[in-house]
Amino acid sequence: MAITEQEIRNRFAPPEADPDPVKLAIKVRIAQAAQELALIIGELVPGSREESEAITHLEMATYWAMAGVDRRLVPRGTQQSAGVDGAPGPGGA
Repeated sequence: MAITEQEIRNRFAPPEADPDPVKLAIKVRIAQAAQELALIIGELVPGSREESEAITHLEMATYWAMAGVDRRLVPRGTQQSAGVDGAPGPGGA
């Protein structure tokens, strides 16, 4: 059974709040792009296991991208912290 357009819009709705406006803006952009792709998949891929898997994996990618923003985003102009193993984080020297 095909996933409805409304269900896609619900699953990929942009977040409404975040204490950090920079993180919120990034997560909204990610959610909007994911929603657009999910709507294209829903429109063009016949209702099937393949459609369902594509939507599910897009949900997972969106979740992990937002988790990366929450966990790893370092605002510009601040010092990059060391990685877990003590090595410099991404972009650190």
